[in-house]
Amino acid sequence: MKKYLYIILTSFVLVGCWDQHLMKDAILIRTITFDNTEDEKMELGVLLPTYNKSQNDSSQMNTQSIILSSVSNTPREGRMKLNREIPGRLDASKNKLILFGEEFAKGDIYPPLDVIWRDPRSSLSAKLAVVKGSARNILNIKVRAESDISLNILSLITSNEVTTIIPKQSIQTLASEILDPGEDFVLPLLSFSETEGTIDITGLALFNERKVTGDLSSEDTTLFLLLADKMGKEARFTLKVDDDEEYDMNNYITVNVEKSDRKLKVKVNQSGDITVDLNLGLRLIVEEYPKGNVPKDRNELNKKLSNVLSENANKIIKQLQEANCDGFGIGRQLFAFHNDVWKRKEQDKYFQEIKFITNVNAEIVQHGIVK
Repeated sequence: MKKYLYIILTSFVLVGCWDQHLMKDAILIRTITFDNTEDEKMELGVLLPTYNKSQNDSSQMNTQSIILSSVSNTPREGRMKLNREIPGRLDASKNKLILFGEEFAKGDIYPPLDVIWRDPRSSLSAKLAVVKGSARNILNIKVRAESDISLNILSLITSNEVTTIIPKQSIQTLASEILDPGEDFVLPLLSFSETEGTIDITGLALFNERKVTGDLSSEDTTLFLLLADKMGKEARFTLKVDDDEEYDMNNYITVNVEKSDRKLKVKVNQSGDITVDLNLGLRLIVEEYPKGNVPKDRNELNKKLSNVLSENANKIIKQLQEANCDGFGIGRQLFAFHNDVWKRKEQDKYFQEIKFITNVNAEIVQHGIVK
């Protein structure tokens, strides 16, 4: 009897499942886009996947996409408007992509992301990118590789993270970087052709104070990431090391980076002038050398590769300083180790005043199974 009485009494204090989110009521968002309108409002776009049974095989599902958009003052208001247009509740817990139109990204991108960081159900693994032109229009591309445009873009981003074309970045990693006054961030820059049905990574969008201020071409992004000590699983270069070969292909060499060793030292003199010694050591594997004998030309190739890469590195740093994008985190080191200088400097201009002494030392360590 006591046992049953105990069960009855404890049942009154049991907590019910009040905070539930039923999947049958949810309409999952796969991609979110942000663009400017002509009257300076925000256009919020969402891509929603839909699943239908195949007419040929009832056991298979066909994936299609619906694109919706609304003009509003804030992302939450835009989502509320969209919720009034569809039978269900928009759910961003499985969102894969956040795309900014280029003009939109020239303004502050933090405000539209605020609602994502505040919502505990938001997907923190979502990737981010800037789109040349309209971010919403890129969702209209009929791509060949994937039936779902969002999966196509996601695969494009993740594969280029591996090959050190773009940095590994997500909404979670961006949360700390975007508020850091001592380091700026970069995001993939996408372009697309509606007529050809193609999407390309054309480089990196450079940010300063949460706004796009410039860009790097895809030819320079790998070296920039190596200089920033952010190498992926692999990194390759095709570089011109000669000008006088009769057959133009023989002027080039393709190398794979076996190991990258980046050393960065920040020096401040008594006057408060900042100098940065940036040295990059690369151990390289020759993957293609149409001219022929690598062992014979190795010493000369090492010098040529070092000179070409050092020249390219200086060009990249000049572009970063023009965009005022501290992609190396120099400000962090000033804040930590030269705090008095950091306080005296104008924090919106310090990076442009830094003198860089840059050197890339390339060494060929392997040349494949042929000479």
